[in-house]
Amino acid sequence: MEHLDDILPEWALGTLAAPEREAAERHLAGCARCRAEAARLRPVREGLTVLEAPVEPPPQVLARVLEQMEGPGRLARFADRVAAFFDLTRERALEVLASVSDPSVWMPGPVEGSELMPVEVGPAREGMLAGILRLNPGVRYPRHTHHGREWNLVLEGGFREDDGHEVWPGEELEKTESSSHGFTALEGPACLCASVLEGVTSFEEELAPPG
Repeated sequence: MEHLDDILPEWALGTLAAPEREAAERHLAGCARCRAEAARLRPVREGLTVLEAPVEPPPQVLARVLEQMEGPGRLARFADRVAAFFDLTRERALEVLASVSDPSVWMPGPVEGSELMPVEVGPAREGMLAGILRLNPGVRYPRHTHHGREWNLVLEGGFREDDGHEVWPGEELEKTESSSHGFTALEGPACLCASVLEGVTSFEEELAPPG
């Protein structure tokens, strides 16, 4: 199996058949990406261990799993990281993370299959461009050169640079002056990446406009 996105809720609920569960555990042991996604569901999985005998989980448990995976509070664990990243208070960082689920805050991104949510930064980042980029699975961001530094923090999903380097949720990537790269969003959840750009970028490949 490539990734466990389709069966992680069942893994968390403990409803996978034994062969599937064992295969999932083996996959998790060797896949950092799926372990990062599974970490979001671990509180639910651990909570189910208090059940004395295997039972069909009640509907509210499934609702809780879906809330942790898809709801506005699913990114709250990154509040302190995002606060430092954008130079915001923790309270403001929580507001920014919750707003990711609001369709009205998104604008078309620089390439087809992407969206951008601008973020107003604090004094330490004054004058820099900042936002959260959402890149749909499989979408490629063309190769470009940085004229100034860029900082990236992956919040969900992930991306693979053209050289094969992958960046997962919770990992940061800094691009230095004059560095170049292109990258592609990994399969699974859409890639959500917080970015701060100190200068500008120039594209080495044609930048197709969003359709």
